[in-house]
Amino acid sequence: MGYINLLGIGLEDMAQQILTKYEFCFPQESIEKNVIRLTNQIWKLIPMRENNEDWEKQLDTVIIQITGLNKIFLYSPLFLELLSKLEGLNEIRSFELYRKTVFECINLI
Repeated sequence: MGYINLLGIGLEDMAQQILTKYEFCFPQESIEKNVIRLTNQIWKLIPMRENNEDWEKQLDTVIIQITGLNKIFLYSPLFLELLSKLEGLNEIRSFELYRKTVFECINLI
């Protein structure tokens, strides 16, 4: 089983790189499962807002998870754009813009 970092880059020599704050690499399968789970969590934001459900709580949960991943993966700059867009969802009043931004977040993952 191969090992990758969040950028999807295969690692030839793990001893030369510290990829996480815990100094170990995650198996590709674990990363892929986490990406699918987070994608589903973000996707849920659209129908929850359409149905007047508590989408803000769901959004907060996703932001907490992404913030934690950002710390584990040593503050990768890729997380900045994702977190910025997720935080901005609270301010968007237009559903069309909200939906577009959710899709942009999914693409970033």
